[in-house]
Amino acid sequence: MLADSTNTQANGEVLWRFGSFVLWESQRRLERRGQSIRLGSRSFDLLLQLLKRAGEVISNEEFLAAVWSGVVVEEASVRVHMSNLRKALGTPDPIDDCREWIANVPLRGYRFVGRVACEAVQAGVMPATQRTAPQACEFARIPARLSRLIGRNAEVGRVIEALASRRLVTVVGSGGIGKTSVAIDVAMRQQASAPGLVGFVDLAPLHSADPVICAIACALGTAPDAPEPLQAIVQRLAGREVLLLVDSCEHVIEPLSRVLIQLLAALPSLRILATSREALRIEGEHVLRLTPLALPEGEPASLEEAMCSPAVELLVERAWAAGATAFEDCHRAMLARICRRMDGIPLAIELVAARLGAQAIADLVHRMDDPMRLYWTGTRAAIPRHRSLAAALDWSVALLNETELKLFRRLSVYSSRFDVDSALVLTADDMDPERATDALISLATKSLVVFDPEHAGKPYRLLDTTRNYAQLLLAQSKENHAMPSRHPGPPSPSPPLLAARVRLPESASGPKISFWPQWSWMDLSPHSLVLAP
Repeated sequence: MLADSTNTQANGEVLWRFGSFVLWESQRRLERRGQSIRLGSRSFDLLLQLLKRAGEVISNEEFLAAVWSGVVVEEASVRVHMSNLRKALGTPDPIDDCREWIANVPLRGYRFVGRVACEAVQAGVMPATQRTAPQACEFARIPARLSRLIGRNAEVGRVIEALASRRLVTVVGSGGIGKTSVAIDVAMRQQASAPGLVGFVDLAPLHSADPVICAIACALGTAPDAPEPLQAIVQRLAGREVLLLVDSCEHVIEPLSRVLIQLLAALPSLRILATSREALRIEGEHVLRLTPLALPEGEPASLEEAMCSPAVELLVERAWAAGATAFEDCHRAMLARICRRMDGIPLAIELVAARLGAQAIADLVHRMDDPMRLYWTGTRAAIPRHRSLAAALDWSVALLNETELKLFRRLSVYSSRFDVDSALVLTADDMDPERATDALISLATKSLVVFDPEHAGKPYRLLDTTRNYAQLLLAQSKENHAMPSRHPGPPSPSPPLLAARVRLPESASGPKISFWPQWSWMDLSPHSLVLAP
């Protein structure tokens, strides 16, 4: 229950207490256990409004009227600053009797759910932070790795080598390929062996319209709603050796690029390690593209030989962690087959490994024809977009424009490598060749299409897992009538294409998701057959 604050003397101070926090209203300070918590002015005002009306739902309109009085801003500003405020407050302690300090009430607003007490103190009483030496604010910490990074020593070494001579290094790759894991490993090694500070910025929670600069400011311990957040960051980092890890950049590349250009220009000692599904395309950027884990070559003669493949090593170690029994030599071929079926993608392999704790490997191999239905069953710590293959690909596909998405769906008819001309056949009737070519290059840039310059004749292909997903999109789009009704046929040696009809399977227990399109195109070459009658 709130204490009565109406008797506060005009020359006194009002304190608001909740959990281990104390808010000094007149001095506009927030402390936790005697240590200052840095808040911007807007975030402070939002918190004060919540404390004064603890237990009540406050709408965005009320927040805008109270905190941004006389200023025209969008409602998104409330969401951004509320997100920063919730991060600053963190998670309540067990004795606080609440799971979070601020609850989001859908379609209504926000409510402060913790116990709040208000009290008046005599004028002249100073906050603890003014009575003790100031404490430096920490950067957002690098997420701790809970398992060993497997099969990426060479890639980690290349990133470290690149950072020694370049100030912006971007690790690029498809969803689930392990970009964040590699970058975190690099950052932790740098933190342990080199002087300077390491900061971590996770951009995944941002919507495309949210201010990137606020997320960076919050992660670096500066006020995200300061009048000049960029200048505040520059002042915070000036004269310091700093490595900044910026994770999940692909959905905010345009605004992020502008911010990073300014930071790199203003801070000569700043180095940036970014992860993204496509390059940032900033001057001076050095791109390192991650490829799938190496697969066994041929048929392994023993389990020990199979384990020489990083993909199999990852599968076996994660399966053991999930409670699987020991594997024997007789399992070597099945382990290799699983890894090949998963294209050597670490996320896909870990999804399968989690199942081996409760499913026999022979049964799993028999039932894994639909890899998109594999969900993470081993740990709930994974972020939502990494809990299934479909979720990882959903994240990438959501960033495509209409032309790129249309071509991506249609490319699913190729089960082997293809060239530009083969791709253009699929769009001959309804897409300009220049636009289609640009879309193909963009899909490769965004890590949805694999480009392999070593196969100059047919340098493009889709990974099996990606192609299955694209086939589902093609089936859902029902765009068979938009496919070319006539086509000159790709030049030799590309195979001819014909229309084929496929019946979707039905089940007495209800419809099943199928990754075979009802109408599609099929490649009649013996090594590229996609659809069967």
